[in-house]
Amino acid sequence: MPGKQTHISVQARFYFQYLQHLLHAKSRYQIHSPWVYQLIEQALRGGVQDPAWEPIERLRHQLLRDHRLIEVDDPGAGSRIHATRRRSISQIARTAAKPVPLARMLFQLCRYVQPAMVIELGTSLGLTTAYLAAAVPDARVITVEGSKAIAAEACRNLQLLRLHNVDFRQALFADVLPEIRATLREPFLLFVDGDHRYASTRAYVEPFLSALDGDSCVVMDDIHWSREMTEAWNSLRNDSRVNLSIDVFFMGFLFHRTGRWQVEHYALRYPGILAWFRR
Repeated sequence: MPGKQTHISVQARFYFQYLQHLLHAKSRYQIHSPWVYQLIEQALRGGVQDPAWEPIERLRHQLLRDHRLIEVDDPGAGSRIHATRRRSISQIARTAAKPVPLARMLFQLCRYVQPAMVIELGTSLGLTTAYLAAAVPDARVITVEGSKAIAAEACRNLQLLRLHNVDFRQALFADVLPEIRATLREPFLLFVDGDHRYASTRAYVEPFLSALDGDSCVVMDDIHWSREMTEAWNSLRNDSRVNLSIDVFFMGFLFHRTGRWQVEHYALRYPGILAWFRR
């Protein structure tokens, strides 16, 4: 019962936060910037079915039925749902992997940005990694997972999907970021989906802000996961090297647009939000 009550209280907290988000969030019809409107239409909203999704979703269904237990060593802030380290693959697939609408949104964003390099911090079971890699098969996709047990499962899943552009690392984020930053290709897309602590999140994102130019993009997951994450999001979007941010409640996007671009921060209503609450 305590675990169930905790899960219900977490859901209630986020529903309340989302209602607050709606008070000042805009619809896409209220966006006056042509570039931002096009980004929303082509990348952040639902698109047509893509054949690249099919093998990934078949694998997702298999993982949701996989009840093997593994010991999860989480070097970050831990899970907001699971109190124990021993979890089933199906639990991880259901609660840690991105829901289908959000994974497809990341696929479309990657297709739109067309980065030369994608960096993902937090591989989990590799489903989101697969979406990112399938979106830009000519790009180098570096993904990093801190948990050894989850990394072993992710490596197996990525091999099953035969994605040849993925450079998989089992390591702590801080240990590999200097080398990744030193070999960065532009434009890039950085997706931060792990740790969930204020100081750590800032430390992972800040080295990339000076290279954030043109079509490059930083995507931060779970920006309202906790007070620390919201503070990290607010401090990074207000950095002088960022002049455009988009908050869709469960994710945040940071850009630096060139030319005559004034600083703009948008909070947007996004119809895929219910998929996030079902996690």
